[in-house]
Amino acid sequence: MDVRPVTSNEELRAGLVAIGQYGGWYPEGDELDRWTRIMPFERMHVALTDGEIVGGAGAFSFELTVPGGTMPCAGVTVVGVYPTHRRRGVLTEMMRVQLEDVRERGEPIALLWSSEERIYGRFGYGMASLQGEIRLERSHAGFALPYEPVGRVRLVGAEQAQRLFPPVWDAARAVTAGMFARPPVWWELRIVYDPKDWRNGAGPKQFIVHETGGEVDGYAFYRHKGAWEEGTPTGKLLVREVVAGIPEATRELWRYLLDIDQVHTISAYLVPPDHPLFLLLAEPRRAKYRVGDGVWVRLVDVGAALSGRGYAADGRVVFELRDAFCPWNEGRWKLEDGEAGRTDDEPDLRLDVTALGSVFLGGFTFAQLRRACRAEELRPGALAQADAMFRTDIAPWCPEIF
Repeated sequence: MDVRPVTSNEELRAGLVAIGQYGGWYPEGDELDRWTRIMPFERMHVALTDGEIVGGAGAFSFELTVPGGTMPCAGVTVVGVYPTHRRRGVLTEMMRVQLEDVRERGEPIALLWSSEERIYGRFGYGMASLQGEIRLERSHAGFALPYEPVGRVRLVGAEQAQRLFPPVWDAARAVTAGMFARPPVWWELRIVYDPKDWRNGAGPKQFIVHETGGEVDGYAFYRHKGAWEEGTPTGKLLVREVVAGIPEATRELWRYLLDIDQVHTISAYLVPPDHPLFLLLAEPRRAKYRVGDGVWVRLVDVGAALSGRGYAADGRVVFELRDAFCPWNEGRWKLEDGEAGRTDDEPDLRLDVTALGSVFLGGFTFAQLRRACRAEELRPGALAQADAMFRTDIAPWCPEIF
C-alpha cells in the first residue's frame, strides 16, 4: 500500500469519492475546482493498492482558537475507504501518514468531526466538545423576560454577507475555543455558496445582520422549508448559524428568527450546551435539545500544544502519557507556568492522549475524566490543580462541520 498526496484533479476526485459515495456525492467540474481552492493537493492524501486509489483523507490548514490564543491546526476532513477495501488497514495507514505530515508541518493539534464515534479514538482523538440540536415549536418560543430592543435587524445579500460577516466572526472566535479563522475564499465557497442541490427541498440561504448605532455586531443565516397541512402552515425554519459580538445582538437575532411567520418549527444544530438561548426562553425544555459529540481533538505534538495554550491559573502538574499511535508523545510531561517539556519527575496524573485531547479546549475536566475511569490521580490534589489550570469560562464551540 502506498499513501501519498494527490497530484491531479482526477486523483482528488477519486480520493473524495472514497467518502462521497456513501452519501451519493461524486464531485465534478466546478465543484471539484472549488475543492482545490480551499484544500491544496498536498493536503489530500490517497491510499493506493496496485495503482488503484482505495481511500482518501484530507485536511484543511486552520488557525484554531484555543484557550488563551490560537495555534496552527489540521482540520481533518473527507476521510473514507472504498467498500472493496474495508478491514485491510487502509484507514490506519492513511491516519499514520497524515499525522506524520501534520507533525512535519508544525501543527501541534488535529481537529475533526467524527461521522462514526467509534473510529477515531484508536488514532488518539478525544471527544473535546458537546453540541446539540433544537426543534422548537414557534408557539413555545417566548422569552422569559421582557426587554427593550437595542439596534435593528436587516436582510442583506450574499455579497454584503461576505463583507459584513467576517469581522463579527473574528470577534467571536477571539474568545471561543474551537472556532477557526475563515479566509475570504472560505466565506465565498463555504458560507455564502448555495447550490440548489444542497438545499434538500428548502429555499435559498437568507442572510441577516444586527446593527447597533450603525455598526454590525451580529449576523445569522437560515433557510425556509415551507409546508402546509389542512390550511395550516407546518413549515420549518432551518437556522444554520447565529454569531454575535455582544449578548444583546444574540438575543435580538434569535427573537427575529423565532418570530418569522408561516413557521411551525424552528430547528438549529451545532448548538453548544451553554448557549444563552436556554436562559432566554421561557420554556427551555420545549427546545427538545438533543446533545451529542462535537469536535474531536488529537494532540500531535504534546509539548507544543500544551505550551501554546493559555491557563486560568499558575501551577505545576506532571502527566504520564500513553500514546500508542504516535509514540513520540509517550512518556512524562511537566506543565509548569504555561510551559510544557519532558521530565523525569514523578507523575501526578496518568492518562491516555485521547483523554488529554478531551480537556484541551476546556470542554471537559480532569475530574470528569477520573469519574469515567479515563485518568488516574497519582498525587492527591493533582486533579483539582489541573482543573484550576485548564478551566475556561466558555464551552468550546465549532459552529460549522467541515
